Amino acid sequence: MSVEQLENAILGLTPEERQRLAVWFEENRRELLGDEPDELDEEQKAEIVRRRELALAHPELLEPWDGTIERVREQLHPPPLSCGATG
Repeated sequence: MSVEQLENAILGLTPEERQRLAVWFEENRRELLGDEPDELDEEQKAEIVRRRELALAHPELLEPWDGTIERVREQLHPPPLSCGATG
């Protein structure tokens, strides 16, 4: 099967099937692509500890998980300007 055939097959999936495929792909990414294991360096580990300590000390700064995907999508793909807008 060619890449183009795969792309067309994926585009023919329902949104739920695409979501399942995306999860499956991410779970098997290393095996499929030969990626190195995800390892954190010392700087990244220190940043995680710092953020955890900040969250524990100031829980009022945290945002709930509910709605996070929608908020990120809105930031990445803002709604188009209306036709009456001038620029």
